[in-house]
Amino acid sequence: MEQPINSEALALARHAAASWIQEALKQNFTLARATALASERPWGGKCYSASTLESWYYLWRHQGFDALHRQPRKDKGARKALSPEACQAILELRRQYPQLTIQVVVRRLLAQGTLQAGTFSLPSVYRLLAAHQLDARSLKHQAPAPGGPTKAFECALANELWMTDMMYGPTLKLASGQVIQTRLFGLLDDCSRLVPHAQYYATEKLCCFLDCFRQGLAQRGFPDKLYTDRGKIFTSYHLQIVCANLGVRLCHAQPYAAWSKGKVSYYAS
Repeated sequence: MEQPINSEALALARHAAASWIQEALKQNFTLARATALASERPWGGKCYSASTLESWYYLWRHQGFDALHRQPRKDKGARKALSPEACQAILELRRQYPQLTIQVVVRRLLAQGTLQAGTFSLPSVYRLLAAHQLDARSLKHQAPAPGGPTKAFECALANELWMTDMMYGPTLKLASGQVIQTRLFGLLDDCSRLVPHAQYYATEKLCCFLDCFRQGLAQRGFPDKLYTDRGKIFTSYHLQIVCANLGVRLCHAQPYAAWSKGKVSYYAS
């Protein structure tokens, strides 16, 4: 039996589909063609009909992201096969070590005590990873060809695409004697190479990036897209919700494709 997707995850899948259709329309596709192509792609691990996708597109266009949520299920709060903590642990380990098989991932988490034997099924783990495009087939298709990038890209207009990344900064010794390793969060406009905002922080938590992002928005307006790697904070539901509400399309680099964000690293150095 397929594990139900929660309202927040479903809204994000619907938003991803609607924004994809909008991008196709910008490339002079008709709505019928855009929805037909979108119906061939999985959204939240599941394919939908063109008519359903069209209804999501109009719902999002006229009423915004909040309209894409569905009414809470009657069984909301009931015990699921995988707890939210277990799901997060599985996804984090898979992103950190994509070369490991799913069986090895499960064995590691069982040994750590994160998963408890008999409380879940292996198919539920497969479905979870497939829903986040972290199953073996998805990772294989996402992996870049040997030899790295073959085509450079550059956006034509300012605020069409912002790139962001985090890098370690200098180590500081405070008056109290405490030593901290600083982190530099930075935003880069792909077209102009202007830096909307960059700042050092004491940690690499999501709240630090959101503060950097907020200041960049206040100074330079809203980008159409935000391009990040697949780090924990950049793939978090909270950031997806923030971007969806702001009308910013959140894009992630493919696994093993660190070179795709080389512009940020170059200007940070």
